[in-house]
Amino acid sequence: MEPDGAFPPTRPARFLERENRFVVRAEGEEGAIRLHLPNSGRLRFLRPGTPLRYLPKTSPRTAGRVLLARDGADWVLLDSGYAERALPALLDRLGYRYLRAQPRVGESRFDALVEVGGRAVPLEMKSATHVEGEVACFPDAPSDRAVRHLEGLAGAGGVLLFAVLHPRGRAFRPCPFDPRFAEALSRAAREGVRVHAVRAAIAPAGLRWAETLPVYFSP
Repeated sequence: MEPDGAFPPTRPARFLERENRFVVRAEGEEGAIRLHLPNSGRLRFLRPGTPLRYLPKTSPRTAGRVLLARDGADWVLLDSGYAERALPALLDRLGYRYLRAQPRVGESRFDALVEVGGRAVPLEMKSATHVEGEVACFPDAPSDRAVRHLEGLAGAGGVLLFAVLHPRGRAFRPCPFDPRFAEALSRAAREGVRVHAVRAAIAPAGLRWAETLPVYFSP
């Protein structure tokens, strides 16, 4: 089956350590390398020896950009930009008409403008890579920005979509690490924000939107 979002060719590496939030040290085919990590989450499953796939590039600071990491037998997508590129295909399945990317509403910029019931409203997609058991959650660290987005969506009657980028997720709930986000999510849903969670099947070749998940509003 064709993926909803294809990935460029990648190279293998193994995680060694996290230098900071956005740089990791890894062992590549030609020895030790530094890689850009486009995910500021805590990513607790990253341990020495974890297999990675990265997008090579020539840079004075890093040898490339991490795309995927293995958690057990499963590939997890760490670069949410590739999930965003596959967003139009998902919106069509959810019954929303995609209008354009990156609308600004008030003081916030959202991922898409979609049509809902004849109205144009903002949509924000949040990527969930943290899974406890079979329950995916977001955010895995406190996020003031995510709370602001929820407040903006509530004021505009918008849509919130959690893209579950860890294949073991079979349900979604807010993480216990940020009680403010959990409270804001429940309030936004009561105020009319449409909330969805969709799991993606991940492989080195690309992602495919697999199934809509139940959403629970308490951590």
